[in-house]
Amino acid sequence: MSEDLYKEIDADIRMEKLHFFLQRYAKVAIIIIVVGLIVFGLVQFKQWQHRKTIINASTSYLQVLQQISMLPPDSKNNKDLDQIIEQLNQLSNHAPQSVRALAQLKQASLLVDQKKIEEASAIWESLRFDKTALPDFRNLANLLWIENHLDSANVKVLYNRIKELTNQKTPWYVLASECEAMLDLKTGKLIEAKQIFGRLSADVNASPEIRKRAGMMLQIIAVNKKGS
Repeated sequence: MSEDLYKEIDADIRMEKLHFFLQRYAKVAIIIIVVGLIVFGLVQFKQWQHRKTIINASTSYLQVLQQISMLPPDSKNNKDLDQIIEQLNQLSNHAPQSVRALAQLKQASLLVDQKKIEEASAIWESLRFDKTALPDFRNLANLLWIENHLDSANVKVLYNRIKELTNQKTPWYVLASECEAMLDLKTGKLIEAKQIFGRLSADVNASPEIRKRAGMMLQIIAVNKKGS
C-alpha cells in the first residue's frame, strides 16, 4: 500500500514539474515560433521584392532596346539617342546587377557609335572593377576596352590586360587571342602573330568569322613576307 502511495506521490510531483516547466517556457516557445514566422515572412517578402525589381528593370531594358531598334540608321548624334543613353544610365545606376551590367554595356556601345570613346571607356572600367558583377561581364568590359584601345594605349598595358583574359580561359579567350595577334603585328612580332592566327584558324571553339579572319591574316602575313 505504501509503495503505491509513493508511486502516486512521485507521479504527482512529476506532473507538477511538467506543469511548472510548461508554464515557465510556453511563452518563450511561442515567442520563438512567432519570431521565426516573422523572419520567414520577411525573407519571402524581400525575395518577392527582389524578383519584382528584376522583372521591372528587365522590362525597362527591353523597352529601351525596342526604342533603339526603331531609330533611323543616321541617328548616331540626334537627341533621341541621347535620351536613350540617359535611360540606360539611369538603369545602370538603379537596376539590379544582372540588368545593370547589360545596361552599362549597351550604353558604352552607343557611346562608341558616337565616337565618345573616353565616356565608353569610363563605363567599361567601372564594370571591370565592379566586384558585384558576374566575372563574364567584367571580362567582357575588359575585352571591349582592349579592342577600342589597340591603336592608342600603352603596349605593355594592353599585353597585361590581354593576359588576364587568355590566362583565365574565359568565354572571351578567342577574341582576346585575336587582339593579342593584332598587337603582335603592330609591334613587329610576326612569328608570334602567325602562331596565334594559325591556332585560331583551326580552333573549333572559334566562330566561322574569326577562323576566316585568322586565315586571311595568315595569307596577308605570307604575302608581306614574300614581298619583303
